[in-house]
Amino acid sequence: MKEFMNNLYGATGSEVSGFYAGVPFLGTITDTRVKYGGDIQVVVEDENGTMTYLIDGIALMDGGDAIYDNLHVYFK
Repeated sequence: MKEFMNNLYGATGSEVSGFYAGVPFLGTITDTRVKYGGDIQVVVEDENGTMTYLIDGIALMDGGDAIYDNLHVYFK
């Protein structure tokens, strides 16, 4: 977990794919921040720049949560 979170914190420019509320998306990580409790949150903008997704690092590591499914991170 520690290695994944360390990689995620420096993952600006990496791609993320998955489903948001059942709708597929592909986007690029534009920003990361540390949350209270040690989790990391990433900001993902889709290919068109029309949608922004806020995804927790634990959800990325687990492949999803209540909102996101089938999450994958493609580290640079």
